[in-house]
Amino acid sequence: MGNILAVMGLAALAGGMLFFGAVMAPLMFGKLTPDVAGPFIRAAFPRYYLYMIVTSVVAAIGLGLRGKPWYALVACLIAAVTVWLWLGWIPHLNALREAGNKIQFNRDHRLSVFVNAAQFIVAVLLLAGLAG
Repeated sequence: MGNILAVMGLAALAGGMLFFGAVMAPLMFGKLTPDVAGPFIRAAFPRYYLYMIVTSVVAAIGLGLRGKPWYALVACLIAAVTVWLWLGWIPHLNALREAGNKIQFNRDHRLSVFVNAAQFIVAVLLLAGLAG
């Protein structure tokens, strides 16, 4: 059961992140006007982050059952960072946007993109580590 939960959790996590970043976001901003795409993607983020939290926790449980405590800890860290992004960083970005502080918003938004990319890379590395 641990193998199934670990692999399915990590595959769903990495696959969902890849789909959102490579398909959904470009599609929204490529086909919708900015005044529609912006609010739409902001409405999608809570679901995206919840998905990331659930899949990384499922992976952590599977990794723990499989006897990979360090891998499980890393999956838990992905979940914890996602909670921080969702509950702390996104409201911060929204406040910057509402205040019209474009320079700080752009800088801080790049940080959130970097963190999300790092989470994706770590999830893929964990998945590859299970295959090896």
